[in-house]
Amino acid sequence: MIGITGSIGAGKSLVGRLLRDRKIRVIDADVAVHHLYRDDAGLRTAIADAFGADMLTEKGICRSRMADLIFKDPSARAKLESLVYPVLTRYLLRANPAFVEAALFENVPELVEKLEAIWVVTASEEVRLKRLIENRGFSEEDARRRIELQRPRDSEEFWRRLFPNTPVKFIDNSSDESALRNTVVALL
Repeated sequence: MIGITGSIGAGKSLVGRLLRDRKIRVIDADVAVHHLYRDDAGLRTAIADAFGADMLTEKGICRSRMADLIFKDPSARAKLESLVYPVLTRYLLRANPAFVEAALFENVPELVEKLEAIWVVTASEEVRLKRLIENRGFSEEDARRRIELQRPRDSEEFWRRLFPNTPVKFIDNSSDESALRNTVVALL
């Protein structure tokens, strides 16, 4: 299993899609978490206990309210991660995909131990800012705030220090989709 990660707006989801286009099994951890928010009774109970029952919806959680909370309050983010990551790790290890696409692997050491390698998708800050505004509809202020929160993740040193026992490959996605596709195919 290979992990795909990178800073917000770098293009890890595009790498996942390019792999899926080649019929390679990729699980998007964000999508898996949203299914777990909806379907895992234990996780739902833990979230209701920690954040209030009004944070839950029939389809999972109130994503906009939770995002507002965790981006403003680091302790809320840490609490949510402590509830979600063990459940997600168990799910991914059972599913055993070829690739796992995730914004974070830092807090899931049990999963990192199982990874053969980690692909870190990178792009310049200007490119990421433009993508967040144009493709995701963020205001410039919100996009800059989210990029700033992930600033330490912008260096290769950060990733190599974070995963000293796992091979790390860097994929520059500052260009177009065709260039990215060529890079991904070369890595397979």
